Amino acid sequence: MDLGIIAVLSFAVAFLMSWLVQPHFRNLGFLTDIVDHPGHRRPHRETVPRTGGMAIFISFFCALFFLEKVLLRTELPWSWLGILIGAGLAILALGVGDDRFDIHAEKKLYGQLAVILLLMVFGQRLDFVVLPLVGKIGLGGWAWPFTLFWYLGFINSMNLIDGLDGLASGISILASLTLVIIAMVVGEIYSMLFAATLCGATVAFFYWNLSSRKIFLGDSGSMWMGLVLGSLIMNLGQKAGLSLPLMLAPMVVPIWDTGTTIIRRYRRRTSIFQADDYHLHHRLLRLGFSPRGVVLCLLLVTSGTILFALSDFLGLAWLGLPAMGAWLWVAQLGGMHHLQNRAQGIDLFSELSYALGFNDSMDSLNNQAGTNVADIIDLQSERQKANRKRTLDATTGRPVSEDD
Repeated sequence: MDLGIIAVLSFAVAFLMSWLVQPHFRNLGFLTDIVDHPGHRRPHRETVPRTGGMAIFISFFCALFFLEKVLLRTELPWSWLGILIGAGLAILALGVGDDRFDIHAEKKLYGQLAVILLLMVFGQRLDFVVLPLVGKIGLGGWAWPFTLFWYLGFINSMNLIDGLDGLASGISILASLTLVIIAMVVGEIYSMLFAATLCGATVAFFYWNLSSRKIFLGDSGSMWMGLVLGSLIMNLGQKAGLSLPLMLAPMVVPIWDTGTTIIRRYRRRTSIFQADDYHLHHRLLRLGFSPRGVVLCLLLVTSGTILFALSDFLGLAWLGLPAMGAWLWVAQLGGMHHLQNRAQGIDLFSELSYALGFNDSMDSLNNQAGTNVADIIDLQSERQKANRKRTLDATTGRPVSEDD
C-alpha cells in the first residue's frame, strides 16, 4: 500500500476515535474531579476537565490496533510499542496524580526519572548524534546521560508550554506532521504510521480544546505527549541518521521557554520547581497580545523553523520563502503591538528582550508589577467588549447610555 494512503488512513482513524471519546473523557473529568480551577496563573474563568491527554492516549493505541487488524493487516512492532505503552501508562498515572492531588514538582521529577531509566534499560537510548559540519558522533557511555536529558527536556518542556488553549497541542501537531514528511522521505513506514496516528488524535483534541465545551490536556497529557514525541523523534533520528537541528526544530518554542525559565528562576534565586506566570506565552500576553494571538505567533515561529530545517533536509531551497513569510507575519503582529506599547515609553529593544526572557524589569514600565495574567486577560476581554459595542453603536447610530 502507498505510504501516502497509509498516512491518511492512520490520521483519519485516530482523528475519528479521538473525536468521539473526547466528550466522554470530559465528563469523566467532572465525575472524578480531575479539573482545572480558575486561578491567578490560569487564563480561563471556568472549571475545565484535565482529561484530554487520557483520551489522546487511548485513541492513539486503539487506532494502531484497529489499523493492524482491520485496515493494514500487517503486524506492527508491538515489542517496541509495548515499551512505549508501559512508559506511557506510568507517566500518565504520574500526571493524573498531579492533576488530581497536585503532586510537588520535585516528587514528579523523581517519577519522571524512574520512567526514563526503565526506557533506557529496555534499549531506548540516544547512541549517536549528527551535527552539521561535524557529522556522526558516537556517544558511547555518554548515551545514558544524553538520553536522560533528552527525555526530561521533551517531557518538561511540553508540560511548561501547555499554558494556553491550542499551544501545546498545536506544537505537537506540527511536530508529528514533520515526522510524517521525514519518515515518508526516508521510507520508515512505522515511524510515519505512528506520527500520523498521533497527529490525527491530537487534531481532534485541538478542536475540543478550542471549543465552548473545553477540555485540557492536563499534566498527564502534556507529559505523555512530550514522552511520545521524544521517543518517536529519537527513534526516527537513530534509524535515518537525522541531524540534531532537524530533530529539535519542531521543539524550538518549548526548548526556548524551558531554558529561559531555568535561567529566570536561578537569577531570582527561587526554586526551579516554583511555578510562575512569566513563561514565554505569559510575557506576550503582558505585552498586549490576546491568547489566540499568542498561540498564532508561537505556532508561526515553530512553522517557520520547521520549514527552514526541511528546506535543507529535502534540498528544496524555495521552502525558505514560506518560512520567511511565517516569521515576517510574527514580526508584523509584534510591530503592531509595539506601536501601542511605545506610547508608554517602551523601546523596541526592551520589548524584545522582555519577550525573549532576558529582561524582567519591563513590568514596572508597563504598570504591571504584581499583576497576574488572569487579570490581564480579563482586562483585554472587557476592552474588546467595549470596542465591539462602540463599533455597533457607531454603525446603528444608537447613543451609548451610562448603563451600557
